[in-house]
Amino acid sequence: MPRDCTCSLHVSRIAKGVKAGDLRTAFEKYGKIKDVYIPMDYYTKESRGFGYIEFYEREDAEAAYDRRRDIIIRRKPVTIEFARGQRKNQASLAESPSSPSQSQQKSPPSQ
Repeated sequence: MPRDCTCSLHVSRIAKGVKAGDLRTAFEKYGKIKDVYIPMDYYTKESRGFGYIEFYEREDAEAAYDRRRDIIIRRKPVTIEFARGQRKNQASLAESPSSPSQSQQKSPPSQ
């Protein structure tokens, strides 16, 4: 396991209908949880099938990772790995390459 990991875990293969509370319940036995986030599909408003658990302490994230084969959520095994990168916020999404900033947008042709 790389040493530069964050305190966040990426949890994939979660079943439809799983809520943040379900993830919190499954992981809180490993330590104090700072945040639980399940991205939702923009159009269907359903879970995209993965989520993130952020612990306050790295050791707690490592403990959950070490027990990853034992964690089952709503009778379904999940896949757990350390999250890479930082969680995106609204400002960083607005600056993403897929949505150019005003300085990058082309001006309309002059007539």
